[in-house]
Amino acid sequence: MVENMNRDKVLVTGASGFLGSHVCEACNEAGYEVHALVRPSSSLQWLNQDWLYVHKSGYENLQAIAEILTKVDYVIHCAGVMATTSRNEADARETNLGITRRLAEESVKAGIKRFVFTSSLAAGGPGQGPEARTEDDPDNPVSDYGRSKKEAEQMLSSMSGRLSTVILRYSMIYGPRDRNIFSFFKRARGRFIPLTGKRTIYTSIVHVMDAARAAVCALVAKIQPGSVYQITDGVQYTMDSIYGFIEDSLGKKERGRRIRIPMRLVTLIAWFNHDILKIRDVSPDQVRQFKGLYWFATPAKARRELGWEPEIDIVKGMSEVVKWYHKHGWLT
Repeated sequence: MVENMNRDKVLVTGASGFLGSHVCEACNEAGYEVHALVRPSSSLQWLNQDWLYVHKSGYENLQAIAEILTKVDYVIHCAGVMATTSRNEADARETNLGITRRLAEESVKAGIKRFVFTSSLAAGGPGQGPEARTEDDPDNPVSDYGRSKKEAEQMLSSMSGRLSTVILRYSMIYGPRDRNIFSFFKRARGRFIPLTGKRTIYTSIVHVMDAARAAVCALVAKIQPGSVYQITDGVQYTMDSIYGFIEDSLGKKERGRRIRIPMRLVTLIAWFNHDILKIRDVSPDQVRQFKGLYWFATPAKARRELGWEPEIDIVKGMSEVVKWYHKHGWLT
């Protein structure tokens, strides 16, 4: 490939992942020259497009990172560890804070025009309810994962005089290629569907293509450095209702019976699966987030300041995801 010197260039970290691979595609559709940063051991399953420049490097190799950054104008930092995959608090901090700090410092040296950080609603913690949480509400992360994301946000905000940063707090993301919420689809096929705890949890969700477009919008929006935005589809859901949409998309004729699992038992199961069997589904750290009831967050600020609009409603989105899962043999 011959680089196009007239197009702005974007580096997407964590590009081999669920969100990162979709961000690469959204950047390409928006006209950017797209560079993907992946670890040497990462799968390139979703990165075989001829328009994509793939760079392989570990984040501890600052010389390689610095050289890659000289080739681009913008960074969308998707690399990180999730609550389901982090081994412990130290792992979450090293990945979500440590790697972000090193990348941001090298971005300052390289003169990066804007650094978009893909954070999480977990960094703010649950709202007080019943109203939707806003970016002005006080932050109170309740998990190691959330605290690691919050610390990374604070670090980036402290650099806003040297680096134009934007922080995107994503809700639960679903869509093609996702393996985390895929477990919901497997459970939804059964006669019994487990719900965490005795109380109703209110939450937000967003389709991955809308999530990816939000990151692209953040690249050039005229906003204050360090600004924080919540990215959701703007609708309040319960876990029960989300399972209902999944069941509809699966074509189930009868709803599965909802079974509420006591929080202590959920915690024990999560510990056994995550720490003993090494199954990366629900972790004890993630269960801590379930103790908060109000994860419903409004995207009004993102709509107003980023010029972004969620376009895919959950009925269409879930239907398309099921088709994708069937096509790729994930649901048989």
